[in-house]
Amino acid sequence: MNWPLFFRAFLASAWRVKFRIAAIFIVVTVIAVLNTVFERPKYKTDWVVLLPGTERGSTINLDNLGEARSSGKNAYGSVSISPKNTYKEIALSDAVIQRAAKAYSVPANAFSKPRIRLIDQTPAMQFSLKGRSPEELTHRAELYNTVFHSVLDELRTNEIERHYQGVEGNLSEAKKRLRAAREAIVEYQNNGNILSDGQFQTWLTDAEQLRTEQSRAEVELASQSAKLEAELRQLGISPAQAQALLLPQANPTTRSALQALAETQAKESSMREVYGAQNPMRRQVSKELTGIRNALANNLTNIPDLNTLDRSQLYGLLSEDLSGTLQSINQQLATIEGTKARIQVLVKQRELYSERIKSHTREAANLSDLKRNHQIAEAIFSSALAKLDTSRLDIYATYPLTQLLTEPGGTIKRDRLQAKLIIVALFMVFGLLSLAVILADVRQCLMSDLNFTERNKEQ
Repeated sequence: MNWPLFFRAFLASAWRVKFRIAAIFIVVTVIAVLNTVFERPKYKTDWVVLLPGTERGSTINLDNLGEARSSGKNAYGSVSISPKNTYKEIALSDAVIQRAAKAYSVPANAFSKPRIRLIDQTPAMQFSLKGRSPEELTHRAELYNTVFHSVLDELRTNEIERHYQGVEGNLSEAKKRLRAAREAIVEYQNNGNILSDGQFQTWLTDAEQLRTEQSRAEVELASQSAKLEAELRQLGISPAQAQALLLPQANPTTRSALQALAETQAKESSMREVYGAQNPMRRQVSKELTGIRNALANNLTNIPDLNTLDRSQLYGLLSEDLSGTLQSINQQLATIEGTKARIQVLVKQRELYSERIKSHTREAANLSDLKRNHQIAEAIFSSALAKLDTSRLDIYATYPLTQLLTEPGGTIKRDRLQAKLIIVALFMVFGLLSLAVILADVRQCLMSDLNFTERNKEQ
């Protein structure tokens, strides 16, 4: 195809039909002006709804049960589900449109749906509605926004109630389990000898305390015995002899004889240095000394444990100088006997506690298992109870809270989009008609040239 020739023909045809094109332009312009002048005005209103979507948490303290915490996830935490898209689908759903149309007293198909734009990188949704008058548009926008939020509230309430019913069913099961665990403990306590874990633990503590006291008493006995043995070894007597020595010391006659013996011995010793053996005074003193010794020997013969001691040692032990020592030794003997008796009592008590613990160990273990089951049941019950209370706290878990950034009908603008589209359409019609006129002229010219060529060939 010869394009330069076509374009020259096209421009020539456009010049030939310029008046027709001008007429078409005038007609299109008149139509556009008339449409602009006589068009019914339309209005539109925009309002913005925000979905904050922040995380929320709550804590409930239950007396004697513990603490329960509830936290809501961020509504924008999922990459697959966006609350803005969910809210857009809800806002454009038949449930909202039909309810709004019913409240507006028009059929559902006569209530125009709003245009919703989701603003990227923000939690904002922009709603747009169009109407014939500002008053009608404001009323319809407010009505639609009210219906939309009432549907959201119903969805939230329905979700909470359904969740509440499910948790209430779990709470009933948990309550039955807790009651069964408590009854099992009561029945076991009625049929057994152990009423609580603390009772068995007290037995263990008492047994350990008895063992500790027994060990301490044995250490004390060993210390006391060592000290007593050292003192007895120093005096050269046995424990029985130390006890037997208390009898003559407690006898006034023996004590007087011992005092007389000491005085006579001292007198006889002093006279030995001055008088000879045949001196009558010295012989008299010696005779008195022998008589005192014989009398003491007769008094001490009735005490068996003292027969094995030498007379001089026995008289020395019975002297006033060693009376305090003998009393201390006998006090130690009494203390040792008391310690031994205490150890025997502790040993018997330990045996009783050991036997009691061995015979009730399995019973205590069973009771502990029952208590543990009861604690588990109580924890499950408290958790279900806490969920029952906290299930009503976070009502915006699935359907986040909404906030109005701008009120519906707060800003109303003249809608000139339709007029602009009509003008653009008219000018497109003008272009197409002009093109059709020019192409028709080009075709007519080409047909004329073709007919002229054919006639020349025939001639």
